[in-house]
Amino acid sequence: MAAIPAPAQALLGTDAVAHAWTCNPDGSPQVSVVWVLVQDDEIVFGTDASSQKARNLALNSRIVLSIEDWERNDRGFQRHLVIHGHATVERGPDPELMDRLAYKYLGLTRHPLALRDSPTAVVVRVRIDRISGVGPWVDEHELATA
Repeated sequence: MAAIPAPAQALLGTDAVAHAWTCNPDGSPQVSVVWVLVQDDEIVFGTDASSQKARNLALNSRIVLSIEDWERNDRGFQRHLVIHGHATVERGPDPELMDRLAYKYLGLTRHPLALRDSPTAVVVRVRIDRISGVGPWVDEHELATA
């Protein structure tokens, strides 16, 4: 498991949403927006067990999360963090997690959606295999010479 560098943790601590990419059964990509938190060296988010991403992860644990930064690097490229990993789907609900996400993204102390207490809610934990993208979380000199 890859450790999360401080600049990546800083971006993950903002209200920037993540785009979660999973693989449909036919091999095509599926993407959805998720609210994320860092717990230890994992990325976590909540969803419903019936969501396409949860169904996909039950069949294939590979996941890619992409988070766009608001800054550009010195060459004008939009900074973005890409997390390649494997996900574990745990049965929920987890009201505390959902409330933390609502506070981070909406400033609310209680998550406004039924997913907070839903018996079909799940928690997705992403174990990081590799970090890439454009930004201080990767060696940009290495990318330029690759």
